[in-house]
Amino acid sequence: MNTYIVREVIYPIYRALKRDRVLDFLAEMHRVEVLDPEDVRKFQWAKFKRLLEYAAEHVPYYRGVFKDLGATPEDFKSHHDLKGFPVLRKRDILANPEAFISEAYPRSRLERNSTGGSTGENLYFWLDREVCQARQANNARMDEWIDIRIGDRVAMLWGTAFDMERSRKVTNVLRNWVSNRLLLSSYTMDLASLDDYVNRLTAFRPHLILSYPSALIHFCRSVAERGGMAVKPRAVLCSGETLYDWQRDVIEDTFGTACYNHYGCREFGALARECRMRDGLHIACERVLIEEMPVSDSTSGAQASELLVTDLDAYGMPFIRYAIGDLGKITWEQCKCGLGLPRLQSTLGRTFDVVRTPNGNYLGGTFWTILLRKRKGIERFQVIQEKIDEITIAFIPTEEFTDDTRRYIIDKVREAGGPEMKVKFEPGPDLALTPAGKFRFVISKIGLPDGNRDD
Repeated sequence: MNTYIVREVIYPIYRALKRDRVLDFLAEMHRVEVLDPEDVRKFQWAKFKRLLEYAAEHVPYYRGVFKDLGATPEDFKSHHDLKGFPVLRKRDILANPEAFISEAYPRSRLERNSTGGSTGENLYFWLDREVCQARQANNARMDEWIDIRIGDRVAMLWGTAFDMERSRKVTNVLRNWVSNRLLLSSYTMDLASLDDYVNRLTAFRPHLILSYPSALIHFCRSVAERGGMAVKPRAVLCSGETLYDWQRDVIEDTFGTACYNHYGCREFGALARECRMRDGLHIACERVLIEEMPVSDSTSGAQASELLVTDLDAYGMPFIRYAIGDLGKITWEQCKCGLGLPRLQSTLGRTFDVVRTPNGNYLGGTFWTILLRKRKGIERFQVIQEKIDEITIAFIPTEEFTDDTRRYIIDKVREAGGPEMKVKFEPGPDLALTPAGKFRFVISKIGLPDGNRDD
């Protein structure tokens, strides 16, 4: 459908018929994102205090928290005071999920959602309608940062078989058609499906392509074998996995356009995204408060931080200071693009995508891709950790894999992780994907030390 008609006619009418607050949220984001950083902080803190006061009154879990603390919301006067407020972890919600649901919301006004996360254990949670609308507005606003507007054609190589089944419902087919969206399943990527995707993308002519990095790399390899891609989108957006520099290079070479990094999750939706400067990911401060909780990182000699997230719009089931399972660093130094929003500078990635070693080092995905990606004899790899002093490297071998290759890898791992580190090799025909169709280069089943673990 014509993008101008969608943006200027159909979309405003659609929002008016739904009588929701998406456009109000979008206008607020446009206003706040250009404020000075200090004014952004004030706006963010005011929203946080309103949520804290609400949770203390209407949410059983948080009533209990304040009772245990012997405190009231009024005792928390600034960001600095939050260190005294307990960190929320997945295990806390799993122990008693009903205690997190607001007593002020009838269940009919809540939408059920779930995430498996890195541990694979499903977490079910509830979203109120207003937070869903805020998420929609935030996605539209972030698209603007990379020159994509409401109504532009968006192709998504995304999701699971379940997502595809939902997309075939009449209401979703109509919604995708009206909003100029094409959904292709990353769950099905055999040769016949990839040929079909190329044809559909060529006919659709998307302005934006959205996908997991690993799925897009697989698609790009297939395109290269077929002589290239005629589709030239305005931008490519990667989310759901860590985006490595080598992946960005391959994607940009294939599509002839800029590839941007996006950070989000099921629990909170879009959290941060690169702007056209591509110098860190701007955090959606109107939507979320993200804090840093230091974790030692002796590999770099610096400090990595576990990220704690509060959804400032979620009142049906508040998540306050939730340990999302990611490591990162935040800077409030203003970006050259002019936005007053802070930027997330990712360091190691997911806490369960980082190998923890006997000598105290944390070896993130970049360590393993540099060590293994271009090593002769290894077509693809996956690093799996189940013990502090042992890793398994599952890989698809070629004829060039030798004992020298094996010894070189073991030596480098022990240099970084300590002489006690044991390395096992498991050659095989293929590597595992997650149920969502994602690929993880590193799977650590031990997580952070006991003080930070989520088990």
